[in-house]
Amino acid sequence: MGMVGARGGGAGSWVPGERWRRSLFLALASVSFLLSLILLFLSAPRLRLPSLVPSSAAASAVRRGPDAPPCLAYLLTGRRGDGRRLLRLLLAVYHPRNRYVLHLSADAPEDERLSLATGIAAAAPAVGAFGNVAIIGTPTAGTPVGASGLAGTLRAAAVLLRLHPDWDWFLTLNAADYPLVTQDDLIHVLSSVPRDINFIDHTSDIGSKEYGSSELVKNIRIQQH
Repeated sequence: MGMVGARGGGAGSWVPGERWRRSLFLALASVSFLLSLILLFLSAPRLRLPSLVPSSAAASAVRRGPDAPPCLAYLLTGRRGDGRRLLRLLLAVYHPRNRYVLHLSADAPEDERLSLATGIAAAAPAVGAFGNVAIIGTPTAGTPVGASGLAGTLRAAAVLLRLHPDWDWFLTLNAADYPLVTQDDLIHVLSSVPRDINFIDHTSDIGSKEYGSSELVKNIRIQQH
């Protein structure tokens, strides 16, 4: 004996309804997204670190935890020839509390990545002491839009979560960007903001009635050079 799929129809004549098709699509999309995230977390891109030995004393001096100031995770990206501008950007946004991953796209030669790592170690000894900067040594393509750009961003976020899972917000900048506020000021402002806020959705509607520092947050901008 067999089951009939729908009333009034014979075996094999059942046609899925719109709601069933939508549920199936959402389930497949969710599974695909989760598998993609798993692959991102399990992948082990080669990382080049500035050639200094991290200091456990320096790292332990930075207070962590829910009662401490927030920790920001930065992805700094550039293309061939952007090594010096990436170094300039890193020095401008560097703070011992934060986490950083630098990405030079696949069109940049390996010696440019090596030069960037050497330049970071020479220009900012604190970077090596706190051990909070890494350079992706197996880069993705340099297309800033489309699938390759999104894949590179997700990959960098996965790297940051694997290396330092203690950050609160993820920011992306490229070599053409330059900050208008210091990291101390930015961290101070964000210290008064609930850490479950998603600025992609709420940047324009934080609401000064809810959070006293909203106007300061909304005035933070990145200047294009």
